[in-house]
Amino acid sequence: MIEFTKKLSRAIYKPRIIVEMNEKIKLIFSILGLIILIGCVYYWIHFFFIVRMYEPLVYTTYLSLILIGLTCIFKFESVLLNTISCITFYGFINIAISMISVVVDAFSLIVGPILHLAIGLFQLFIILHQKIPISKRHLLWSFLFFLIFMSSYDNFQRWDIITGLYEIVPTSFTEVYSFYMLIFSVIGIYLYKKKFGILVR
Repeated sequence: MIEFTKKLSRAIYKPRIIVEMNEKIKLIFSILGLIILIGCVYYWIHFFFIVRMYEPLVYTTYLSLILIGLTCIFKFESVLLNTISCITFYGFINIAISMISVVVDAFSLIVGPILHLAIGLFQLFIILHQKIPISKRHLLWSFLFFLIFMSSYDNFQRWDIITGLYEIVPTSFTEVYSFYMLIFSVIGIYLYKKKFGILVR
């Protein structure tokens, strides 16, 4: 088990690039990542063992929170995590804005627009930060991963329902729109990181 953990850690860290950032800020991000992962574990136990609802465990939001938690714990030194954690930023910001219209109470406000906007802004932070590197190879694989994941496990019809868009546009529009926005997001990330010389192979 220890050997497996070491191999997994090496795989996540490869290639490892030390990010120039204040050590106190790195510590804050590490603590934040730990809190997020503890919340994700509680969420998994609650839905898997207590209420026995398994579908929420394959939602894109839940997966993104796990990736963000790991990214913070690794202090942005894992190019793999940096890359896979940021490419859906536009989708989360777009969803957060769309969910404002379906807010009915404080709880729906927190788990709706606020949570999704926080995820999107964190992803945007990774993209815009001129010291946090990503990989062009992992960028391609991350694009394919999310494309397959969102088409197979999560579904666009659910997104239309929770945002209230099902009354305005058909699910097919959401699918096509999301596909092109993901492509443009990947291209934009690639060009931006390449411009500042923080795009590794």
